[in-house]
Amino acid sequence: MSAYGQKQTSQTLLDLQLKPGQRPSSPKSEEALKDIYFENLHDVFYLIFHESDSAFEALQEMEEQRLDAIENFQLPSPWKDFLQAEIKLQWAFLKLKYGEEWNAFWSLKSANKSIEENLEAYPSFKLNNRTRGLLNILFGVTPDNYQWVFKLFGMRGTVRDGIKQLTETRDTNSVFGLESNIILGMIYSHLLEETEKAPEFIAQHQLSNSSLAQYFQGIILQKSHQAEKARELWLSSANNVPFSAYLIGESYFQEGNYNESLNYFQQFLSEFDGLTYHKDALLKIALAYKFLGNSSAFANKLEEARASKANTSEIDKNAQKTIDNLENINFEMLKLRYVIDGGFFKNAVTLLSDLEQSSLNKLQLVELTYRKARMAHIQNQPRAVELYKKVIAEADMIEESYFAPNAFLQLGYLQREKGNLDMAKMYFERVLTFKKHPYKASLDSKANVALSLLDLGGD
Repeated sequence: MSAYGQKQTSQTLLDLQLKPGQRPSSPKSEEALKDIYFENLHDVFYLIFHESDSAFEALQEMEEQRLDAIENFQLPSPWKDFLQAEIKLQWAFLKLKYGEEWNAFWSLKSANKSIEENLEAYPSFKLNNRTRGLLNILFGVTPDNYQWVFKLFGMRGTVRDGIKQLTETRDTNSVFGLESNIILGMIYSHLLEETEKAPEFIAQHQLSNSSLAQYFQGIILQKSHQAEKARELWLSSANNVPFSAYLIGESYFQEGNYNESLNYFQQFLSEFDGLTYHKDALLKIALAYKFLGNSSAFANKLEEARASKANTSEIDKNAQKTIDNLENINFEMLKLRYVIDGGFFKNAVTLLSDLEQSSLNKLQLVELTYRKARMAHIQNQPRAVELYKKVIAEADMIEESYFAPNAFLQLGYLQREKGNLDMAKMYFERVLTFKKHPYKASLDSKANVALSLLDLGGD
């Protein structure tokens, strides 16, 4: 047993010392069933972190081998169908990531069937709610263009039910509980934007010091405007995740430490063979050179970023929109955006002062108001409301930017906190009326989730 009291298979997972492709043995106990599940997670995280088509092809057969091994377990156990459902769900996400959309939907249908059968056979088995909760959240946030598939399969769910079910599977000591806490932390930070609550889930768990926990806690903290704390976790955690170099580079870039950011972005590009974040990393390398006054390096790296074929993730799509609009960008304003995103507010005050004394056109003045609102949201909410309202007053002028829809979204959150649910509903609905801005998919998803929670009496 390890220092955390874990067996070898789960301990190496917690340490992010991934060993993909472990073939399952014939399980004789429930503990052996769990080992097969943890072996599968080694594959899942490896394929997410390394984004290798050849590895996906090589490892894909392991799904059936593991499902068959679990199916052949002879003793009655609630773990059997639960673990099969979880493995099917994990491979559904992988198939979606690697472009096998139809196969992903069939895996989701099969996962749904397995967990429904386990709920019927073992209704008191608490972890059933983990899979059921994840599926409910997935069904609740799926874009409209995919909803017909779920309806065809007879699958429906709501985010409210999903969060409630997931919360019931939290504990403070098991790896399964850690998984639930990681998922909840990511949902609260990335989908609900409850940035104060989001880091609490992992922090309260006994395994919070493991590399796996620290990697995801860093992502949650960075999303919560705490990039410096996030960086401390990534730097102190011994892991081999290529994305860590990108994330650390991003934190230095947000802080304005451009030389250090260059080192980590270049490390990321040299270590990572996939495309996710590739365009964004190249763009930020170019911008780092721009901010350092190296015009020729800026031009060269900008062309590399323009030529990058990374166009799947929303981050890379937004990087392309930044590249396309570069001639209209105020670079000092761009610095301010990144500084506020990272939570480096002392740096932001200096940049704000300089921008207020510079010559800005009307559109840039609206953006400056928006940046002030984002900063005030964390430090002075009444002031944030005032500034967001100034932004939405100019909505017609900035309808193709994300400033107005996100201002409406944030006003909705702030009114919801005050208990003004009718007003919050109005603001959330306005988010959906904007058609062409670069963050439409994510902002619409957040607004729809917020509306569903309001309609069901949420706060």
